[in-house]
Amino acid sequence: MTSLIRKFINWRHECINKANRRRLTNHTPTLICSNCTGGVVYHWLGLEFRSPFINLYMDNDDFLTAMENFDEFIDGEITEDRTTDKSYPVGIGIHGERIHFMHYSDFDTAIRKWNERKSRIDKNNMAVMLTNFGVGCDKIGGGKTSIIQRFNSLPFKHKLIFSGTNIDAPNVVWLKGYDKVESTKNIFGTQSILGKRYIDQFDYVDFINHLND
Repeated sequence: MTSLIRKFINWRHECINKANRRRLTNHTPTLICSNCTGGVVYHWLGLEFRSPFINLYMDNDDFLTAMENFDEFIDGEITEDRTTDKSYPVGIGIHGERIHFMHYSDFDTAIRKWNERKSRIDKNNMAVMLTNFGVGCDKIGGGKTSIIQRFNSLPFKHKLIFSGTNIDAPNVVWLKGYDKVESTKNIFGTQSILGKRYIDQFDYVDFINHLND
């Protein structure tokens, strides 16, 4: 039964993805995300990775620091953290931001893909998304309020925070039910047996289609 359910959910995922691909008109977006969500959305929509933020994650504070200094961060050198106890490579940005390349076997491969994909960034067709907002908020002074304030001060036209709780603040998208799963779960996780993912509550295709506006 478990195998049959999984096959059904996979089929439903592909139905959703095909419908979204048909609606998509912007085929060259740059999606800057704080975890793997961007790469997953690129994959669902059948798009080329036009962002270096693929197969990695950054903590909220590191991501915000990087976005507050976007040009310097992107143009600056990323060095390897040789002291990390992680089982995957970790990079360090120009202002000390840590980049967790958790889906790469070694730093050289990670940084080669980073540099390759960052060359495709289009700042005129770009969205910045905080996609692991609820994780580690207590580690930053001011908690969620501080994170939202810093994020909303970023100088980007198209930006979103995905939240598992209903927060009345600009640029915050509430994904109902997401607060009931473990903090280690992702917003692209499956919400129900019908195949909808938490992020499917938000029309990200329409959002992407208007990034050139």
